[in-house]
Amino acid sequence: MMKHTIRFMVAAVLLCNVSFAQSVDEGKKLFYYEKYNSAKETLEKALAAKPDDVDAAYWLGQTLIELNDVDGAEKVYQTALQAKGSNPLLLVGMGHVELLKHKANDARQRFETAISLTKGKDIGILNAVGHANVDAADGDARYAIEKLKQATEVKRFKEPAVYIDMGDAYRKLLDGGEAVTSYQNALSLDPKLAQAEYKIGKIYVTQGQDQSAIFLKHFEEAIALDPAYAPAYYDLYSYWFSRDVNKARDYFAKYKANADFTPSVEAEEISLVYASGDFRGAIAKADEKLRSEGEKASPKLYRVKGYAYDKLGDSLNALQNMELFFAKADTSLFLPDNYIKMAEISAKFPDKLSQADSYFDKAIRMDTVVKDQVGFATAASNMYKKINNRAKSADWLTRILQLNPEYGKLELFYAGWENFYGEQYQTADSVFNLYKQKFPDDVQGYYGGFRTKWTVDSTMEQGLPVEDAIKFAELAQEDSVKYKSQLLLAYGYLAGYNANQLKEYEKAIFYLDKMISLDPNNADAKNNRDILQKALDRPQPKAGTTGKGNSSGAKP
Repeated sequence: MMKHTIRFMVAAVLLCNVSFAQSVDEGKKLFYYEKYNSAKETLEKALAAKPDDVDAAYWLGQTLIELNDVDGAEKVYQTALQAKGSNPLLLVGMGHVELLKHKANDARQRFETAISLTKGKDIGILNAVGHANVDAADGDARYAIEKLKQATEVKRFKEPAVYIDMGDAYRKLLDGGEAVTSYQNALSLDPKLAQAEYKIGKIYVTQGQDQSAIFLKHFEEAIALDPAYAPAYYDLYSYWFSRDVNKARDYFAKYKANADFTPSVEAEEISLVYASGDFRGAIAKADEKLRSEGEKASPKLYRVKGYAYDKLGDSLNALQNMELFFAKADTSLFLPDNYIKMAEISAKFPDKLSQADSYFDKAIRMDTVVKDQVGFATAASNMYKKINNRAKSADWLTRILQLNPEYGKLELFYAGWENFYGEQYQTADSVFNLYKQKFPDDVQGYYGGFRTKWTVDSTMEQGLPVEDAIKFAELAQEDSVKYKSQLLLAYGYLAGYNANQLKEYEKAIFYLDKMISLDPNNADAKNNRDILQKALDRPQPKAGTTGKGNSSGAKP
């Protein structure tokens, strides 16, 4: 009887261990699908059932980090380390927390200790070190890659997660090519790994909207590999949100079905009401959630209200709600477009206008795609131009030349002339000088330089515009029909300068003749030519005389 009892107890323990292992694995699976609230609940139960389990503690800490509860993760790791001593995986988890708390040296020491304890042969430890350094802003991506490559050299290596973290490390270094290769290596180990396909798509997202056909294809392929992979649905929903509300609604429904239902998801659902054009309805639904959920409500609701009030022309309520969004939301929720919207709303209030530039700057810093950065700077310029602040508009067009080293004629043209009309003549002249240097055979740089210098030297005393005027005329006369009005201005200036400042009437007549050939009915040019010709035809005094009195000029 006793023997059977012992066997029964052993069987029960084995079943319990299997059940426990399954709960930890379920938590890790939920983590993979980014269902962090569910993962937290599952792993907390697992850890409560077996407080000394290292895997449960590590993954619960990682889940809390994803939920922005770094202090909670630290407590989990501290408790586990007290119970288990210097366990390598727990050391890495604590190092991850220390990186997030800007203690990079302490973190590195923990990582190296964990690697040393496992003799550099534990794939899981090396991968955890790599992941921590990729995830934390203070993490060292190159160090992560070094350790992740070390993991791939361990005997019988076949862990796709290592290549996922390696790809993320290369993304952190802005090396898209190596990132894609790493994700493809993950797929070679697990052809059904939707996460790898999805992350390849994310690489192309960073290259701008002109890559949309490629990244949308990868997101769709991720879903085909695993229809439960919610992150891909979310990105598809986000892409179509401002393009096709019906498609967005369809993808959101699939995202919602495969994600944890949280206040944030509810807020996105209300965003779709906004996207459909029902701005008042979106505000009403957001207010209802804010009243019923209080502090638990998603800060996204304030963003929805801010955008909706802006569409309704209620700038004050738009501003107040966007300010609440930025005050209450985690920075992970901020999008470049949110900063642009806040800048545009702020500009409607004289006492808030000074904030607009900082919001545009934040949008630019947040986006690594040069084309997008240029788009934000252009939006800033257009906004200032709309409120008739040409100087600020010019500042942003000039900024584009710094953001995009591959700027061309159009960027120089607009920056130069906006500085001109904004009365920032020194900058305008500098921009037109860049134009002349980069495109020496193009008329626009010389014409802009001529007009700018003439405005500065309006009395013609210094002759600043002469060189640009001559060069412009030389180039523009090849298409005198196209540049007729500009040529008339340049010839007019050169005629006036030679007549009034240099008294070189023949040169002045030369330019007046140019004007008359372009515009035979130009009465002013004809009249001035006649006056100068008469002056030339008039007998000149002999050398050494004054034209009056005796020839010596001495007193009688």
